[in-house]
Amino acid sequence: MNKKYLYFNIVLFASLTMLIWSCKKNELRVSPFDYTDGMGMLKINYASPYALNPSVQIKINGEKVSPSNITYATPFPGGGLNTGGSNYADYFSVLPGTDSILISIPKKNSNEDSIILFKTTVNVVANKYQTLHIADTSAATQTVYTVDPGNKPDSGRVLYRFINLCPNSTGLDLYFGTTMISSNVAYKQVTDTFSLPAGNSLAWSLRTAGGTTTLSSAATYTNSATVANQRVFTVYARGYIGLPTTDIRTAKLSLLYNK
Repeated sequence: MNKKYLYFNIVLFASLTMLIWSCKKNELRVSPFDYTDGMGMLKINYASPYALNPSVQIKINGEKVSPSNITYATPFPGGGLNTGGSNYADYFSVLPGTDSILISIPKKNSNEDSIILFKTTVNVVANKYQTLHIADTSAATQTVYTVDPGNKPDSGRVLYRFINLCPNSTGLDLYFGTTMISSNVAYKQVTDTFSLPAGNSLAWSLRTAGGTTTLSSAATYTNSATVANQRVFTVYARGYIGLPTTDIRTAKLSLLYNK
């Protein structure tokens, strides 16, 4: 065979291989998260505070959707502030209708379920951004389903809503600096959306309903990224009130990226 012809074929094969690999690589990261008309956009907020904090996998309709296993306080896909996960506001593109959700500890080096921690179904709505929040543990595990804002706020504003995912709370007050934003929010209750000026970085904190002091240092969070221009967040309380701050399950405040 002509050497020049052989070299050309090798280069062509290598180029095609790289192109195909690149497309598949992009599919793994991008295609599950793209908005697709007629599909539902779903996020799982895994906020189940197990003491040993096991790595878990997420399955939707029987298929593992988390490329790697995740741990407590991770919204997936995407992430947030004072959470696990990335800095993106990703959602899964899933078929609308009844979809099954399963959280399990997998067998070592396998996608097989070793211990099923929780399973449920959710009615996914087409053309909506929505989150399934998972709180508490074992037989007491609970979920809260929210339809999330689909648009960003006007420039100069940041949009929020607050959800209480602390199982042993009777009611929580949410503060931004010294200003009470939401009062007496019960476990699993979700507030209406509210907005704040961008760039005004103060401490977020939690108090028991009607209380005058924050729950603990762990229940306070300050980060300038929480007031980034035109972002959309879900602020949520997680964990159990009354535990030492050294316990991973102690009450904390986190912000999940919606936009």
